[in-house]
Amino acid sequence: MSTSLVDLVSKSLVQAGGFLIWPEKTDEGILQPYVLDLTVILSNPRVFSRVARRIVEVVRKEVGVEKFNSVLGVPLAGIPYASYVSIKTGKPMLLLREGKAKSVEGLFKIGDKVLIIDDFVSTGRQVSKAVDKIVSEGGVVEDAVVIVCQSKKAAEKLRKKGVELHYVFEFRKLVESLRKLDALTESEYEALISTS
Repeated sequence: MSTSLVDLVSKSLVQAGGFLIWPEKTDEGILQPYVLDLTVILSNPRVFSRVARRIVEVVRKEVGVEKFNSVLGVPLAGIPYASYVSIKTGKPMLLLREGKAKSVEGLFKIGDKVLIIDDFVSTGRQVSKAVDKIVSEGGVVEDAVVIVCQSKKAAEKLRKKGVELHYVFEFRKLVESLRKLDALTESEYEALISTS
């Protein structure tokens, strides 16, 4: 029997120290009871390959390749996955640039529909910032795909901007998998479940 993707990701996180119970402030100033570093997946080609293939499945089944002209990865963690999606869908990839007059780089014209890719969404702030930059340059964003979605609130926030959030799995599933691996105590598990 093959290991489920969420279990494979959980094992990878535990082995590489990518998930720690450690209070940390997010970019938005919110105190989270954990540190989640999905970039460790990039160091494990087997896990990265499975996650990237699953993102492409979500893109094809839930978004539809015909619904977008190009793909953009939210810097930095979304870029490798966006590259994979670009290759597998045949759609051009775009990059965001900080501090430049033109913040969207690549083959992009006014009215183009851009699919946003990222690794994790908790509040939706990073994806929302990417949407704003694309829209400010004349692009359209209707969909975003992430590996892990922590909160339905993030999906609601993005929906208010006209963006549908799709994800490979919910944070709750990741936490349940980490608990099965004994990577969390019962109290840690309960605290994390309450954040989702």
